[in-house]
Amino acid sequence: MIGKFQFLRSLVLSKKVNKKIIVIESDDWGSERIPNSEVREELATLGIDMESNPHSKYDSLERFEDLLELEHVLDYFANEYKKKIKITANFITANPYFERIKESKYQEYFFEPFNLTYFNRDKNQDVLNQIKKMINKNYFQPQFHGREHINVNFWLEELKNGNQDFLNAFKRNCYAIDSNKMSKNRNNLMAALEYENDDQKRFVEESISAGHQIFKDVFGFNSTTFIAPRYVWNDQINDRLLREGITHLQTVMYQQSFKNKQYETVFHYTGQKNRKCDLKYLVRNVYFEPSYGKIDWVKNAMDKIDLAFKFKTPAIICMHRLNFVGGLEPQNRCNNLQKFKLLFELIINKYPDVQFLTSDELAKSI
Repeated sequence: MIGKFQFLRSLVLSKKVNKKIIVIESDDWGSERIPNSEVREELATLGIDMESNPHSKYDSLERFEDLLELEHVLDYFANEYKKKIKITANFITANPYFERIKESKYQEYFFEPFNLTYFNRDKNQDVLNQIKKMINKNYFQPQFHGREHINVNFWLEELKNGNQDFLNAFKRNCYAIDSNKMSKNRNNLMAALEYENDDQKRFVEESISAGHQIFKDVFGFNSTTFIAPRYVWNDQINDRLLREGITHLQTVMYQQSFKNKQYETVFHYTGQKNRKCDLKYLVRNVYFEPSYGKIDWVKNAMDKIDLAFKFKTPAIICMHRLNFVGGLEPQNRCNNLQKFKLLFELIINKYPDVQFLTSDELAKSI
């Protein structure tokens, strides 16, 4: 009941608009999670849980065919309904450079820009070219999600300390695993912006600037919104985000902030302004994550959209990349695109005047 009350409270406080607006925010593009199904099976054989977390089961760096299939669905809506459905694709802009990290005996961190990760895997730039094609068609709008989706300082510590789960994954160019062997009270290290001392804070801030520079180099423009990996960040880094030209933070209703090695939750709503700086918040109020489990995701999302429109606030849909990709399980992509198509047909038929915006467009409009 408390969760439902707080959800309604967020809708009540959120910025009011006279139009029916939908934003789709999709995280993790550009990040190499599980390289391929062979690596996933090898890690499972070594006793690492690759089933419980849907990202371990389904999530892999996007492939050309993933983007092509998504483009076909978006073309369908543009042709049949004259509606351009836009996806805010939040990019991680670098991945670990495993060979050089190993050469340093896990003492130093090295990375490669995500466009180089595409090339090293495919030996071509078809994926990046397809992304840029979808940007030009106004289907895709990249925004910044961070340089990497791994907490580098904590990860190197686990590797140096001989955590066998992370070492086994590292040997296979993989970092995105859950492990019950960590010294820290957590089961994975995906919260990239968490830190415990001033040196780690400087590393995090420098990663934001370096990661955003890669974003600008590849896409040719600044990102004006930002989404912290796993919604975990401390307001102490807000000055760095402002310096990078960020105006709005994408988030869920509760930011996870850390203080004295403990998390605390911070409540947010769309249009809210930070009390200490000029950053404002865009809060996700609809979840469409069919890879996460067997519930009626279409009905669940439609109910939340109806509620958002009833309160005259934008419906901001959270839909991670793993729902669009099939590198580990091709049927995953097929099933989810069918559900995506069904949901958006329902939306357009029920709300013919609906408008689809990207996160940066919504930020400007409100």
